[in-house]
Amino acid sequence: MVDTDDTSSAASTTGAVDTTNGSSGVGSSTSPSDTDEDTETDGLPDYTDSPCWGSLSNTLVYNGMTHQISETPATCRAEGDHVLLYVMDELWETDVEQTEVNRLMHQLELFSPEGSVNPDQGVILNNEDIFGAMPIDQFPEGKLAIFIVDTAGVGNGYLCGWCDYPQIHMDGVQLEPLDGDFSVSIAAHEAYHVIHRGIDSDETRWVDESLAEAAMTANGFFTDTDWLASFLANPDQNWGPGDPPIGDFNYGGALLWGSFLWERGGIPLMTAITAEPADDWAGLDAALATVGDDADAWSLYLDMIVAVYLDAPELGYGFESFEVPPVAMQSELMAGMVEVGGLYPYGIDYFPIADQGALVIGLSPTTAEPVEGRVVVVGDTVEVVPLEAMTAVEVGPGDTAFVALTARGSAGYELSMD
Repeated sequence: MVDTDDTSSAASTTGAVDTTNGSSGVGSSTSPSDTDEDTETDGLPDYTDSPCWGSLSNTLVYNGMTHQISETPATCRAEGDHVLLYVMDELWETDVEQTEVNRLMHQLELFSPEGSVNPDQGVILNNEDIFGAMPIDQFPEGKLAIFIVDTAGVGNGYLCGWCDYPQIHMDGVQLEPLDGDFSVSIAAHEAYHVIHRGIDSDETRWVDESLAEAAMTANGFFTDTDWLASFLANPDQNWGPGDPPIGDFNYGGALLWGSFLWERGGIPLMTAITAEPADDWAGLDAALATVGDDADAWSLYLDMIVAVYLDAPELGYGFESFEVPPVAMQSELMAGMVEVGGLYPYGIDYFPIADQGALVIGLSPTTAEPVEGRVVVVGDTVEVVPLEAMTAVEVGPGDTAFVALTARGSAGYELSMD
């Protein structure tokens, strides 16, 4: 996944580029559908019968080795009701075969996994139902163009930011197999970007990426496990809302936040956020108000940091869509100790509480930026207490408890317990 509006993209390194994408209208007079029985899949469409099959086209591909954009020949290998799928000629029948194209198209248009918002639809229609309509008036052929290319290491997939109309590039070398869950989840992610950019082209990156991750979750995929592991191994990082450098953006944090919002508000909230003209935290607050949710986005973020540690949806703090592995913790908090720490913007520190009984947690800032947190005591129920300068809690026998801290900017703190 690559955000093609950031400095990793060719758009930002080479400037404006004219494109010549789109079908040339030159088609093949024959197709292999009569002889290639392997393309048949349980009565599902064989896209060698597509009207566009064999039509020549090209796209502009950014090469991660040369850092140049080049015009790349591609040929249509599938046309459905909503998608035109082209394969870079150099990849055809070496890295990409028709059977993979067929099975990818089935999942784009016809069905999605159990657990998706609608398993009887593909991810393109599911995305439209959840987030809003595709900007088909921007598509020359009236359908979403997806090009299977070789990016030479740029990324698994991205919305092309330097092309003259919205199109998705997916890396047919890195995405192996092309029709696997990971590949389809990338398509769901990038298709969200197409919808969002068509509605609100200047949304902040972290909101845009968080909802693109939510699109993966809503379509029944849980594939960004490596990103999630990298976030959970170090939750105190400037993962997104603090506008980190491009290479530091963490899709694991975005997965958690986007999925948390999806589970909180479902389709109405996802549609409202996508359509909301205001951006960043203000846009999230406005979208929550639009759907009648009394919470503000920051309070939900504080709820989310509790859910990440606890992951107990049956207790009201967790994730239904997937299981969150254990998150990295700071040292145990014991009576009489003082912990001195710091936070990156929107990073999270977790402190398990080692003692029981009547305890007083103290929080003092050491910088101008305020630190906010929660004291959580888990027994038969969950007690979540806002962390003030001095906060009294009772931890009973058999209870577990922890402190979670975060801040909107870089911040320092002293944490104590008596």
